[in-house]
Amino acid sequence: MPPARLSRVGLAVVFIGLVGFCLLFLDSSPLSDTPVKLNEPADGSKLIIQPPENITIPAPTPWCKPDECTTGRWLPRDPPFTTIAQFQAAYANRLDRLWKGCHAIPTTKPRTAEELDKANEDRLMKVMNWTWTPYSGQMRPWNADEFMIRLMRSPGGLILIGDSITQQHMHSLGYLLNQGDIQFDARQPHLPMHDHKNVHQLTLKPNVPKTLELLRRSGVPPSRLSRPVVTMLEDHMLIGEPEIRAITERLGASPTYHWYHDFQRVEGWEEFVENAAAPREGEAKSVTEDTVLMMNAGAHWSRHEFAMLPPRRTDKDEQARVKETYKQMMKLITGRMAPIPQLSVYYRSTSPGHPACERRATPYENGPSAEHAEQNVVGRLQALVDTDDLKKQRRRWDWDLFPVHNQIWKWTIRRLNRERAWRETRIAQGEVPGARWFYMDLWSQAVQRPDAHSEPGVDCLHWCLPTLLNNWSFHLHHSLFLESLPPTES
Repeated sequence: MPPARLSRVGLAVVFIGLVGFCLLFLDSSPLSDTPVKLNEPADGSKLIIQPPENITIPAPTPWCKPDECTTGRWLPRDPPFTTIAQFQAAYANRLDRLWKGCHAIPTTKPRTAEELDKANEDRLMKVMNWTWTPYSGQMRPWNADEFMIRLMRSPGGLILIGDSITQQHMHSLGYLLNQGDIQFDARQPHLPMHDHKNVHQLTLKPNVPKTLELLRRSGVPPSRLSRPVVTMLEDHMLIGEPEIRAITERLGASPTYHWYHDFQRVEGWEEFVENAAAPREGEAKSVTEDTVLMMNAGAHWSRHEFAMLPPRRTDKDEQARVKETYKQMMKLITGRMAPIPQLSVYYRSTSPGHPACERRATPYENGPSAEHAEQNVVGRLQALVDTDDLKKQRRRWDWDLFPVHNQIWKWTIRRLNRERAWRETRIAQGEVPGARWFYMDLWSQAVQRPDAHSEPGVDCLHWCLPTLLNNWSFHLHHSLFLESLPPTES
């Protein structure tokens, strides 16, 4: 058939279809705008439509889901702290006389030692005058006893692994638990790695009233008290020199590169976690929860630290190689953790740095405002220094890679959970589901707080204690609580 003939036939078909479509909506059938009337009962009473008997409508839950909990903003504390005594009463610090590590914003005017102490206290009080508020739902109120009982019901409790910021989180958590009158023993000689400088293991102090109460409420046998409930592993890179060399040499690094790095390391930490998570004889009926591993690998993965990688034509090309080393590290770590049963792995997103954090004394209004204001992080870092060498150094810190690495973890954890779900369907065929994976997206919460860094003008990467760090524990507590609920309630 000629093309002209085809076009005329096609137009006719389209025209007939449009006419039929219009007639359908012009017809006064139930599909029209005419309302459908329901026959009222003969006695004049109102008609009540009952749902089918076999459908149960669940009650709404007040709790925010993990992603909802981390989407919100910082609101002023009500009522606010007006004196340091009020703050100390609310955040009783039984381990030190005063909270430390939150320095005052520097001024050009010299301060006496007393004036500096007072300025430090005032700044901490102001930083703590803000509370995280999710836009949707509520978070489970922090309860030290509830949190500890959950850890006691797992073979290995909570294991934190990461760099100095994770170390800060460990300190904050220790204070939180101590405020609940929970007491610990440290470096018990019967524990593995008890004398390792980067391994800190806390066991509940036996035979004190609070421990005996927790033991009774948790229902676990006394043997559980011999093992840690909280452990900190300070390991900056999560992998060691031989593995870093193998990865970087595939990307062009020289095999003769002089290793000058002083990365803190816990060799064999993967086996340590696997052993900690293993069920113990005599505890099978009560120690049934997952051991919790909360991990992070963030700020040290940069061109500044990976000087062994040869230079490339552009920053983008160089950063692509850092990104690839990061992916290879993740592949090693997830491959080692994924097969471990009775383990829940929570990856905490790397928190941002804020160039010139001393210039802001309050949080941003919300997440979008913070993201807009904190754009061009590298350019703003470079603007703070004068020489080309210092500008190059700041550029190579690669603070702009933090969200990139976070996103890689987010995608990877989705994949790991899909693979685990597949293995769950094949348990009868001998598959072991292995570890469960969770991504704790705390970026928005942190990017809104340029005012909360530990040493404005000097350190805009670490955080004041306890500020955001307490909230990380609150989010973990809430997530563990949600995991304990029946599926219809979580």
